[in-house]
Amino acid sequence: MDGNNSATAGDAMSVYVDSAIHALRGRLMCHMFSPDLDALHAMARRIGIEQRWFQDPLTMAVSWPHYDLDQTRRAVAVELGAVICDRYQTVAMAAIIQGRPDKLRRIRALADPGRAFTPARHVPEWLAEQGFAQAWDW
Repeated sequence: MDGNNSATAGDAMSVYVDSAIHALRGRLMCHMFSPDLDALHAMARRIGIEQRWFQDPLTMAVSWPHYDLDQTRRAVAVELGAVICDRYQTVAMAAIIQGRPDKLRRIRALADPGRAFTPARHVPEWLAEQGFAQAWDW
């Protein structure tokens, strides 16, 4: 990976952390997420996060599945291969996770086409099924 933490096509990653940093109980927090819940939970275990902290839209009032991370665990996740996403990439991944191609089309119109980003391995197939080109530039 390069200094911008972008992945090449051959290095497709499946776990992501966002660049949104929010204060929560005196700590700076962000989100860790993936369309692949097994990969997400595996990364959580690797960085020392308990699965009971998983934010599950099936059981909680949240819009997408994720973990909240403090900055220390975010740094470890990135060292272990998590991909840093900007706000458009994060919202695009949330739309993919939610199965919302309509939302994804609107986001693509707003996103910076110059950003290097590789989605999870199964995302190109899902995008093709939804009518998007396989070589969709993020």
